[in-house]
Amino acid sequence: MTRLPDPLQSRAVLIGASKFLEAGGLPSIPAVAANLDGLHAVLTSSTTGSLISEHCTLLSDPVSPSDIGHALAQSAEATDVLFVYYSGHGLVDERGRLYLALSSTNPERLRWTALPFDTLREEIAASPASIRILVLDCCFSGRAVEAMSDTNGAITGQIDIAGTYVMTSTTANATSYAPAKATYTAFTDALLAALKDQESLTLDEVFRKVEMKLFSLGLPRPQRRAINAAGNLILTKSRRVIAPRPIGEVSNVQPGQHFNTRRQAHEAGVHRPLQAGICGTRKTGAESIVISGGYKDDEDHGNVIIYTGHGGQDQAGNQVSDQSLDDSGNAALVTSCLEGLPVRVVRGWQSASPYAPSKGYRYDGLYRVTNYGSKPSLDGFLIWQFRLEACEDTPLPKMRPEGKLDDLMESARKGVDRRHQEGGNGIEIDTTLVQRIVHSSVVQRQVRELHDNRCQICSERIEVPGGSYSEGVYIRPLGSPHNGPDTAGNVLCLCPNCHVKLDAGAIVLSDDLTVIRAGEEPGPLNTHPRHIIDLECVKQHRQRWRG
Repeated sequence: MTRLPDPLQSRAVLIGASKFLEAGGLPSIPAVAANLDGLHAVLTSSTTGSLISEHCTLLSDPVSPSDIGHALAQSAEATDVLFVYYSGHGLVDERGRLYLALSSTNPERLRWTALPFDTLREEIAASPASIRILVLDCCFSGRAVEAMSDTNGAITGQIDIAGTYVMTSTTANATSYAPAKATYTAFTDALLAALKDQESLTLDEVFRKVEMKLFSLGLPRPQRRAINAAGNLILTKSRRVIAPRPIGEVSNVQPGQHFNTRRQAHEAGVHRPLQAGICGTRKTGAESIVISGGYKDDEDHGNVIIYTGHGGQDQAGNQVSDQSLDDSGNAALVTSCLEGLPVRVVRGWQSASPYAPSKGYRYDGLYRVTNYGSKPSLDGFLIWQFRLEACEDTPLPKMRPEGKLDDLMESARKGVDRRHQEGGNGIEIDTTLVQRIVHSSVVQRQVRELHDNRCQICSERIEVPGGSYSEGVYIRPLGSPHNGPDTAGNVLCLCPNCHVKLDAGAIVLSDDLTVIRAGEEPGPLNTHPRHIIDLECVKQHRQRWRG
């Protein structure tokens, strides 16, 4: 799941060595100073940055390793994200160990005048931060200002730290460049460009843009090593102003409304893509789907749809490779399932379904994704299928007129017969993840995102294919007779087990947010500085169950 750093619990240390003692024989790298300023500006921008300026330490031309140690010690308060960047000369000793040059470094006395990379590595590993990002734009000595080399591959193999995302300026046995008259080094210039992109990019997406930029310039490609899921972190916010995209009903469009073309459906806002069958993203969920006969494994039973995900087909409509939940459309449907979000359903005339229109396209109302799972397709490759059930107010769609249906249903009959011959069981999915429908409000979703789907009571984070799952739970229920407020202060992020216990009074909270459970020792509620619990709601809940 993508997210931004918590600015209060995150820190950055930006280290640059651009000037060196003449006796050391290391050439200066003027662009390094600009590297630090540019990166600091991007990370702490008031509009697009994710870090607080006072939590971002600039260390220009450190003299001794203790200067870096002091800066890292000041950043030990980071419990969410620690970002460490170094730009300068990289040096290796006779045993191939990597050292980072300082302004006083003498290449002949590396152990005493440079920072051993192992020391930096151990400091980063000791950080309590859940995600640690290390960016190295460094080289070995003995090259002109324009060339920096990594001839022994010392970086590779020395950067495996659990929970860390590492990005370096070059691969082993290759050179990276810092042009003499350029403002930035080549690698950091590409990094800054990616971080200034119009869209919010994850670390993995940033790396791919950096890699493509350097490759297009004929420069060696950088390298990356991701430990755990740190690649989903977003460091800078989008610069593009994007109008909110509607989940649920579209104004002035009712179930049963007909459209002659996909473009008309697009212009009405019912289904925006002109070709793709799924509209949505992992972050927002699926807005809409079109059922148009594109996948032979689809099943349409009117108020229940078994919808095949996207990907893996050739132009003839045959499944030629496995599908993946990493596909944006499939990921969007997963989010809709996990968060209980409604999906608009459009049926097209191309479908062999008896509920498809005889021509054009028809909007058939809102459905919810109630479960999803994987199975072998009729062509033998792995597919992901999603079960959609009509929402309570969605009318049963009209069937095609008799006489026009027989020919259109022939392919569907053959598909069902083939399933039965192969031992299939109709609409069942071989490996299924079942979720109860959760009607997710905006504030519930905000609270769950703030806690990264980790239960505030038991700390459980339920990992499922394609993401993680939690439930936004009102402490004081909405509506009569409790009349709780629809605010973040009245919502907790809980796992299903703790949700049931809270609703049934098996768990209550004290006014100091201590969790009280029958037969167990009290413990603190997991909190977040930006999530302030409404103590009046806590008191009302406790009084309801404890008197």
